[in-house]
Amino acid sequence: MLSTRVGFTGGSSNDPTYESICDDDSHTEVVRVTFDPDIISYDDILTEFWNLSGSRATKPRNKNQYKSAIWTCSDEQRATAQASKERIASTLGDTPIVTGILPFNDTDETDSDPSKTWHDAPERHQRYVMKHRAAKAKRAADSQNWIDDWTERGT
Repeated sequence: MLSTRVGFTGGSSNDPTYESICDDDSHTEVVRVTFDPDIISYDDILTEFWNLSGSRATKPRNKNQYKSAIWTCSDEQRATAQASKERIASTLGDTPIVTGILPFNDTDETDSDPSKTWHDAPERHQRYVMKHRAAKAKRAADSQNWIDDWTERGT
């Protein structure tokens, strides 16, 4: 991956906020993935998506905020995503996949459809897991250091 960016898309508002999507304004929280196809294929990214999605791909969400979807930027991506979905579906028997394959192209300035518009999430949401995992690891290390210091003083 060259980069990832967290944001919102798929809704009807031109100015969504994290608070408005939590109130179910029809936007979905999404991750934009920029990749070099000479390093990793789109199909490999889709395979990882399905691996990470698990049961979310087969269980409808009660809020648009968390719906499972793949937004594609070209007909070729759409066909690849659809074929990937069909491959996964063939392994699930009668369990339907609820993940949508949806068009997305925010570079077309003539298309004013807000559902195809990308909106960056606030900076506090960018790299959220990495930030919080690091903070959690630091707290754990600090706690362990405190325990070690206390143990050494007590013995």
